Amino acid sequence: MDVTARLRLAASAEVTLATWPGLHGDRTPVVHFTLLETIGLHAAQSVATNALRLANHLAGV
Repeated sequence: MDVTARLRLAASAEVTLATWPGLHGDRTPVVHFTLLETIGLHAAQSVATNALRLANHLAGV
């Protein structure tokens, strides 16, 4: 079985995070780490977005 992890972004863009061709058996241990990385990327993006909004607010932009 081929497994691909994709992330859908705003404006209908899609990014491939990882691909595992010919994955046999239980894929949970392999895919689990990619999901954790994706959650971490989302959290980091949220912090960066909030920091940018605060900086713009404080600068009066």
